[in-house]
Amino acid sequence: MSDVHFNKNESSKLKLFTPGPVDVPDRVLQAMAMANDTHRSKPYSEMHKLAVEGLQKVLFTKNECLLYTTSASGVMEACVRNLIKEDEKALFLSIGAFGDRWYEIGVTNGKNSIKSKIEWGKAVTPELLKEELSKQNYDIVCLQSNETSTGVYNPLEELIPIIKESEALVCVDATSSLAGIKLEVDRLDIDVCLASVQKCLALPPGLAICSVSSNALEKTKEVKNRGLYLDFLSIQEKNKIYQTPNTPPIPQIRGLVVQLDYILNQEGLEKRFERHKDLGKRTREWAKDMGFEMFSAKGYESDTVSTMKNTIGIDFEKMVSNLITKGYRIVNGYGSLKNKTFRIGHMGEITKEELDNMLVILSGVIEELK
Repeated sequence: MSDVHFNKNESSKLKLFTPGPVDVPDRVLQAMAMANDTHRSKPYSEMHKLAVEGLQKVLFTKNECLLYTTSASGVMEACVRNLIKEDEKALFLSIGAFGDRWYEIGVTNGKNSIKSKIEWGKAVTPELLKEELSKQNYDIVCLQSNETSTGVYNPLEELIPIIKESEALVCVDATSSLAGIKLEVDRLDIDVCLASVQKCLALPPGLAICSVSSNALEKTKEVKNRGLYLDFLSIQEKNKIYQTPNTPPIPQIRGLVVQLDYILNQEGLEKRFERHKDLGKRTREWAKDMGFEMFSAKGYESDTVSTMKNTIGIDFEKMVSNLITKGYRIVNGYGSLKNKTFRIGHMGEITKEELDNMLVILSGVIEELK
């Protein structure tokens, strides 16, 4: 096992190729180290405004973009608490661990929650979706764009129009795809699109974001017992003056503004999407050359995180541990997939050259373990 411990005097020396959190660029770390005014000041409001406007561009939306001091799971719970009335039913389309989590959030909040459990590694198909929607009437449908545990990307372009035809609200968890894979919120008419920032946006964890449609905000007014901290309406009210109801993680928001400026005005959104596409393709080519099968069904592979099966019979735990001694971290399979799969994250600021360098070293580690 690798001997890696917390060092209070030094930062981590590992290069992360994980599904999140990911490496944070120096420009963001330097911005976060700057002194800030209070969250009720004019400078803060100006900064908050830049964050909201930048997120609207990344999400291709004119909808309100709200900031949450939570992980993405907090906004998943916000969808449940804000959008499901006592006499309504919610459908959770689960293709992995985080789809299961969203369903569990619904159940533990006492909502009438139904889970459509799709075999892990597969995506929701239009045929399956139509079958589920034909069984009963749903008022809200929740699904992942990119399932981090399985490396599967759902065909949202085909699925969301079907959901909207049923007149249900649609909520999308885009945590491991936002700013890595193009998702046009307004064109698809997504009611809530949510994410946390520690993946493709390449920020430290502690901040989550979402876009909320006018229909979703109107629906929220009809829902009782929404709670306080996650309430769409109270957060929207403060968002009008570019503030938050409670103290937000101001350094993360400063880092978000710096990163959005880089993405939009330096790298460029389309080039960023293309880079992630190239990284996904390169990783899948490497996996095939090494004898690994993709866990994700063909045609539905993610461009931000790749999940591979243990088709060559090696110890994945030891593989991950040995790679750490070389200065790189990838991760074992998630939950029940541990040692059955492993995952490589290729998102955020990772370049093709950096990925190639890591894959060469990982190939050597694998050869030693065979």
